[in-house]
Amino acid sequence: MKRYAYNQNQTTLRQAFNRRLLLLLVLFSIIICGLVILLYQNQTEKVNHAVVDDQLSYLLPRIKDHQASLDEDASNLVSTLEWSGMLALPEPQRGEKLKEFFTAQSNSMMFEGVVVSNAKTGQVIYDYWPAKDKPDWQTALQDTDPLWLDGDHDEVFSQIKKITRMPDDGINVHFFKEWDTEILKNLSPPNTNIFLALGNRPLVSSTGNAAQLSYVPSKENYSEYVVDGVKQQEGSIDLTEVTIRPGITLPLKLVARLPLQNEFPLSTMLIATLSITLLFGVLIFMVLGHWLRKIGSRLSELANATMHFKNQQSNEISAETDRLLLHADAGEDDQISMVAQALSSLMSSEVIHSEEQQAYLQTLELLQDAVIELSIDGRLLRATDAWKAFTGTTELTSGNINNCVHPEDRPELLEQIRSLAYEQKDQITIRFRIYRQNDYNKFLWVEGRFAAVMQNNKVVCIRGMVRDITTTHTQESQISHMALHDALTDLPNRVLLEDRMDMALSRAARSGQKVALGFIDLDHFKQVNDNFGHKVGDLLLKEVSARLASALRGSDTLSRWGGDEFVVLCPDLNTVEDAKEITQKLSALTREHITIDGTDFPFTFSAGFAIYPNDANDSEMLLAQADRAMFHAKAQGRNNIQFFTAIANQESGKEAFYLQSNLVHAVNHDQIQCWIQPIFSAQTGDVVGVEALARWHEAEHGWVEPTVFIPMAENLGLIDKLGQSVWRQAFQALANLPVELRLSINLSKRQLFSNNIVQQLLDDVASAKVLPSRIMLEITENLALSEVLYARERIAELDAQGFGISIDDFGVGYSSLSQLHEIPANELKLDISFIKRIHEKTGHSMATGIISIAKSLNLSCVAEGVEDRRTAELLTSMGVEMLQGFHFAKPMSIPDYFAWLAIYESEQRRA
Repeated sequence: MKRYAYNQNQTTLRQAFNRRLLLLLVLFSIIICGLVILLYQNQTEKVNHAVVDDQLSYLLPRIKDHQASLDEDASNLVSTLEWSGMLALPEPQRGEKLKEFFTAQSNSMMFEGVVVSNAKTGQVIYDYWPAKDKPDWQTALQDTDPLWLDGDHDEVFSQIKKITRMPDDGINVHFFKEWDTEILKNLSPPNTNIFLALGNRPLVSSTGNAAQLSYVPSKENYSEYVVDGVKQQEGSIDLTEVTIRPGITLPLKLVARLPLQNEFPLSTMLIATLSITLLFGVLIFMVLGHWLRKIGSRLSELANATMHFKNQQSNEISAETDRLLLHADAGEDDQISMVAQALSSLMSSEVIHSEEQQAYLQTLELLQDAVIELSIDGRLLRATDAWKAFTGTTELTSGNINNCVHPEDRPELLEQIRSLAYEQKDQITIRFRIYRQNDYNKFLWVEGRFAAVMQNNKVVCIRGMVRDITTTHTQESQISHMALHDALTDLPNRVLLEDRMDMALSRAARSGQKVALGFIDLDHFKQVNDNFGHKVGDLLLKEVSARLASALRGSDTLSRWGGDEFVVLCPDLNTVEDAKEITQKLSALTREHITIDGTDFPFTFSAGFAIYPNDANDSEMLLAQADRAMFHAKAQGRNNIQFFTAIANQESGKEAFYLQSNLVHAVNHDQIQCWIQPIFSAQTGDVVGVEALARWHEAEHGWVEPTVFIPMAENLGLIDKLGQSVWRQAFQALANLPVELRLSINLSKRQLFSNNIVQQLLDDVASAKVLPSRIMLEITENLALSEVLYARERIAELDAQGFGISIDDFGVGYSSLSQLHEIPANELKLDISFIKRIHEKTGHSMATGIISIAKSLNLSCVAEGVEDRRTAELLTSMGVEMLQGFHFAKPMSIPDYFAWLAIYESEQRRA
């Protein structure tokens, strides 16, 4: 936007208006004079046209009168000839008589020539032409036109033809009268020259100077000439068409020429026009002068008030500015008053805005946020003191922002700035590092929010706010590190391991190299925790982590999988032998004990390794194969390392490998079925709940026992997905069951220790529209109590969300009552081994003790594996509340269960 500087000596609005009004009057005078001239000329032309038309209108009747007088004279002469009988005389007497007659009449008759001819034959009987120059009148006898030109077309004659019937053949008498100057002069009005013209050649004139006349025919039959310095006008009418040659004719015109007549001289009209214009200008000045002076004064006050407000130093409206605005307002109800009031309002708003802006800047200084302004190429234009504090500069320079940005962050920052400069983005938020002046070893992490400043639809600069986030960034880095690393050993956790594993497999797929993955499980680590406590166990895990890492390459990853399990990822291997070299280094670590607080602990482990792509094509299968190889190492007596290739070549191993592969496919394609076994009230026999059970039908092996594929799924790391698939089917079925029925589902160790188990369950029950209070989660005694320090927190979270907790297989573990007190359980479930021995003394005693424990802890008691009526009645008498087993109903598919339930409830109602 162009900025104007106010000058006290500059032209005022009133002066500018006076100049423009004067210019307007001049232009108005010129236009009016031009219009007057055009109108005057047009009117004069119309008047002159009318005068010419009047002259021509005057001439035509006189020409007719002249012709009539000629006709009358001819008629008298013919009458005399007929009366005298001369026309009936024979020749030559008739010719002599006619000559005597016309010679006697020559002084009194009006004609120059007479021709007498036989009307029938056209033969000339007599002609009389006393003039010396006798025209060629032969052609005239054949022409009936009253006007006739001689052969040279120089003379114009009036021809009057009279016919007499005597003698018998009849006689034609042709009278000829030449049009001469005398005739035209007699016909012509005063001050008017008339002449006859053939085409553009005058023939005869009323002034006798036809040869000296010039004539140019006009299409409009009107034209103007200057003759001897005098403007002449002329008009014409066509008298007849004259044949010059066969096929060529020219008009014979009667032309009237007379001087132009002007009623008023043009100079007089111009003087009158200018006088009127000046009078009009004086009236405008007299009428509008005072009003314009007042308007100009008010506008000047507006301008002065604006400049005064602009130049004042304080953020307030001064008394002088108020006075000027009040004078400009003048209490009038017009646009200037509206502008003055609006300007006063804008000034007040500007004062408030300035105060707010100052307050904002002060607040920004308190918040230690820097406000900077950049050019579109990254040059620093303006900055607050906070920016100077960030960078350590004492004064703002127009250097590029790159001068204080970390080299690694410069390309991204410049790219983002360009996206604003080229209007690809409206605003950006970016984090980068800045150096302090002359100290490139120290830098701050800052977060900048920038936006483009537009003027006239064009980016003129980039403005933004920069905040010091060094502390926040450090904390976020720590949090990010914690999210990806084990809290105890600081090793990568599962999330980071899986990410690195995916990248390693992708590289190997491109390069053709191999990747080794190993599961490591410490031998007898549980005994260390049980005998020496978890603190010593944690110290042992840290030392083990350090030792294992010392045997690995820099590109390898050692991750803590959970508990006493570790995973080793070895990427970029050329051969299997490279992996074996690494395992040999790991195996050598077990030769030395680990000493903690003066106590030596033997350090052995069981490990299983799988190779990509030899043993698996993806990360999930690679983990499963390594886990299987690790379990095989344990089965070989622990303290050894096994490769999956070795066990896959064994016959039994091949079958297990086949099942594992099909199990992975079945889990990934939701082919694991949910079956249901009812749970009954021991007192009433009513169905009070159901337990969800996993079933797998394999195409070749048929129904595979859960005791086979459940451990296999745990080893393959598929138990989470398998369990979720089963309980989702069960939740959908539960939604269609009566609300008083509850559902029991089993949770494995891996599922319970999964970070998102609580959210998964909540999402799935919400999706099925069932309440968490209808779900009973069955957790084995060994998992719930032996691992109490790890399980208690997770079980408490599930309990807080409303899920019921059932301790499954109670009595087969090694838990204590004190541990049972720490778990928020709702029921105990007797292990099937006690039910089978319930009729024996020892079995009965153990079952009685467990039921008593449940009663003392106010827990419900469930007995599973009830296969006959006698056992059911005994357990009912011992105080068991719920019973489950083949005696009541076998596990069945969900559709079969709904059919069975309908029949069972019908029978119950009839009973």
